Amino acid sequence: MHFVRRAAIVLIIAAAIIRFLYTSPFASTWDEVDFALALDEYDIANMQPHFPGYPFFILGGMAIHHWIGNPTQALAILNAALAVTAIFPMYKLARRYVTVTQSFIVVALLQTSSYFSILVTQSMSEGAALSIVWWYMWVLIIAFEQRGFRFQVLPLVLFALLMGIRLSYAPFGIGIMFLLFCRHNRNAMRVVSLILLAALLQLVWVSALVWNVGGIDGLLKLAFGFVEGHFTEWGGAVTETKEPIVSRLYRLVVTNIVYVGVLSKSLVSGVILALLVAFLVVPKKRHLHREMKWETRLLVAITAVYFLWNLLAQNIDKPRHSYPIVMLFLFLFAVSSVKVRPVSQWLLLVFSIAQLVTGLAFVKEQASQEPATYQLARYLEERKQPLIVYTWEETRVMDYLRVSYEHERFYTYDYYLQDKKYRQNDTIYVTNHLIDGFRKQGARVEGNLKKVAEFRSNPLFDPVYSEIILYEWRSN
Repeated sequence: MHFVRRAAIVLIIAAAIIRFLYTSPFASTWDEVDFALALDEYDIANMQPHFPGYPFFILGGMAIHHWIGNPTQALAILNAALAVTAIFPMYKLARRYVTVTQSFIVVALLQTSSYFSILVTQSMSEGAALSIVWWYMWVLIIAFEQRGFRFQVLPLVLFALLMGIRLSYAPFGIGIMFLLFCRHNRNAMRVVSLILLAALLQLVWVSALVWNVGGIDGLLKLAFGFVEGHFTEWGGAVTETKEPIVSRLYRLVVTNIVYVGVLSKSLVSGVILALLVAFLVVPKKRHLHREMKWETRLLVAITAVYFLWNLLAQNIDKPRHSYPIVMLFLFLFAVSSVKVRPVSQWLLLVFSIAQLVTGLAFVKEQASQEPATYQLARYLEERKQPLIVYTWEETRVMDYLRVSYEHERFYTYDYYLQDKKYRQNDTIYVTNHLIDGFRKQGARVEGNLKKVAEFRSNPLFDPVYSEIILYEWRSN
């Protein structure tokens, strides 16, 4: 057992070191550019970053930016550091179920997750938020057991911190609702006081947004504009897409959760996971009727709420939105495995090794190979001027890179045709993402397109803009 424990600890340390060594230096997406620009000038109205502002995430990034010149890497290092702190609550939660050695194996499984390593080495707020979730879940469970008022306050503080890092994790607040109305349902004054305190704690980060935009009216305009866009235009919610719910459910479960989130598209990891599932499906008889622990029911309930949120209200084209489901599933799966069949801890160890090796390859690739958006920008810099490129969202990265050529972002085909009339002497380029948007508007553009280049990067890092096709526009 000492060997297994030491091996698990080595894996945990190795995962942490790897993430610090290979933070991504690229701001390859619209959101990453927003975050990077915010470290030098925090201005929500100018999308530095976009609403809801992520003030605690940006504040942490600013602190590290004093020592790390690249703002993207500064945010990634913040994520990596918070991921290290999450080891403690992961371990404490696991100890509620299993032995010391088995708890280290559970932590190793969570920390070596390949997709977790990818997210933590990017400059997105998911890495920080995922780590804070573990602290929040741990103090929430403690609050159910301890009567002291300070223990009831801790989950409120952690939830406010979480909201100031990533507001889309709001469904985790259902845990506080369970705490208030299950633990304190006989003490109305206690419930009211905790609700008021929770609201005041949330105002800490909200007030930073109000101050930044110059008043509550300005913040409300930004908020309503963001919410409207999320559910009607670019957000990918179920209200925005015509995709059947069954197809959406399949993509969420099979692609986002299992294939990407758990396995990171690794066949080796898939085989090992199948063996682990076999150990669970055929348990010993004495384990079949064991009652589910109350904290397990709590974790399952919170996961179910977030699952519905992810299915109906988020963009499932981006598997990173689904990772909270993945990490809670991995935790419950791991503790169940070692409780039902202790020998499965060896398979969990092997799975962790496979994930560590896979994750190392991915983070090295992410840190060293230019994303497709950067490749596009560099290619156009080498083209003959004058030129203009019309894009969908790629223009945000071009702004960040301060390219020398003209670029415009258009969402409407008619506006594009109108603007193009003033570019008679320019070589006109368009991207496939822009063309896809025009086709959805009923435009027929095939006769005007000549493919000139194609750029690819790993879709695990950015599933939306990992493939960019550049066309030259030929007028009829």
